[in-house]
Amino acid sequence: MIVDNRPGGLAQPAVSVVKQAPADGYTLFMGDLPALGLNPSLASKLSYDPRKDLQGVTKLVVSPGFLVVPNDSPYKTFDDLFKAASSGKTLTYASQGVGTGGHLFGALFSAKTQSMHTHVPYKGSAPALLDVAGGKVDFMYDTVTSAGPLVLGGKMRVIGVGVDQRLPQFPSAPTLKELGHGDIALNVWWGVTAKAGTPSDILAVLEKAIRTAMHDPAVASKFTSQGVMVTMSSSPAEFSNYIAEEIDRWGKVIRDSKMSVD
Repeated sequence: MIVDNRPGGLAQPAVSVVKQAPADGYTLFMGDLPALGLNPSLASKLSYDPRKDLQGVTKLVVSPGFLVVPNDSPYKTFDDLFKAASSGKTLTYASQGVGTGGHLFGALFSAKTQSMHTHVPYKGSAPALLDVAGGKVDFMYDTVTSAGPLVLGGKMRVIGVGVDQRLPQFPSAPTLKELGHGDIALNVWWGVTAKAGTPSDILAVLEKAIRTAMHDPAVASKFTSQGVMVTMSSSPAEFSNYIAEEIDRWGKVIRDSKMSVD
């Protein structure tokens, strides 16, 4: 496989390559939650629609979401943070930018606590996490791959994890589900798609080959060592349905919060 990185532009440059290629399975798009699940609701003039222009092949991995606070934060647990937020105290939360996972979680958290909190958008995870670690912002929701090293380094504390089961690398960190707040959990996922109209027999061959590769112990360990979870293989139809469900789910949050990147 030849990797052709086409960054930026709400994934439009990358998806345009797939849209212009033949529907023969030789040109694929590996997208994530923002590209396949969020952008259709965030941008009114997006040049692609994952439901019409792309066909799912299979889901690949999930990077668990981490709710983190400064190491010296007065909010030692999720319950501490939730109680402060619910009492009317205005908190600040960092995000990777407008319309990102961190922003969406903040909107869900605000709705759950029935209070408004101040959104502080950054240009990416790195500067946002640095300010959280420095105590300039109250909390942030980010992926384990970004926030995990700072937690392990003692710079910040994780008080909630987005997946259903505790992570082996962070056994003391409770899941949002076990805390009774699984409905606001958000995890970034990645998956492979092909151009709409790609024959089903070709999609089946691709799904089988990718599944075999991803579950090879040598390949899987590259992900699991970073806290990223290799998912159970999904069929092309299942992944397409999942993308549509994610668009519907997060589209409501985006509309209710009046988020836009236009």
